[in-house]
Amino acid sequence: MRIRLPFLMLILAVSACCPPQGQAASARLTLSPEAEKVAKDFLYAFSRNDRDAISALLPKQLQHLYGPSPFARMPSLTKPRADGRAGAIEFQGGRSDPAMPDQGVIVLRRMTEGTGTVWRVRQIYWYDELPPEAGQVPDRSKTASDRAEEPRIRQAAMDFLHDWIVKDFQKLDKRVFHWWEVDRKPPKWVKMTDLDLRPPATSLDGLKVSFRADLRVFRALPKRVDGCIWLVQEDGLWRVRPLTVVFWF
Repeated sequence: MRIRLPFLMLILAVSACCPPQGQAASARLTLSPEAEKVAKDFLYAFSRNDRDAISALLPKQLQHLYGPSPFARMPSLTKPRADGRAGAIEFQGGRSDPAMPDQGVIVLRRMTEGTGTVWRVRQIYWYDELPPEAGQVPDRSKTASDRAEEPRIRQAAMDFLHDWIVKDFQKLDKRVFHWWEVDRKPPKWVKMTDLDLRPPATSLDGLKVSFRADLRVFRALPKRVDGCIWLVQEDGLWRVRPLTVVFWF
């Protein structure tokens, strides 16, 4: 089994989204010039960590921002763990698309709200096997205080999945860590140099657009990355769902 390492991982990195090579062209749609421009603008902005440009390309309505859930029912949740502000819990089953892997991990961020703290979902990885290089995922609770957070992590994940499945996007929005609203400096060690979009398919009530990007890592080393993004139409304009984006080395 080939292991694919998500690059610049985002929430909901759906590892089954890229179509196999050689799939019949008749099963694919074509991208309009407007959709192609939005897809390219988003990917280049994401590679630069340009949060203003990213935000301008996102849907405004919550049902378009989050879209339908890739879970048809509640999956089995196991192995909650915490490491300071980071949390994780594994899941299996419940998928709505049989082409997707049947297991993965939900990664959470502990945030301060009022006089206490809450766990918010940061990202989800689907995988056949979790790569050992996925260092953002805690492997265990190392301290007593971390172990005390495990029931809260499990409950936060269950609440998130429930609201997603029943399409309560108002509640769901409050359970998500909005990575696109966090001001960060762009990574200096990577630069997108070329981008090739592939014909889209329909999925999750939108267009699933596959791409291949050429990156320059550490100013010298070339790196090719495959991935997918989902486009949806809102008020006659194409927009990108921020929670269904994936990059692979």
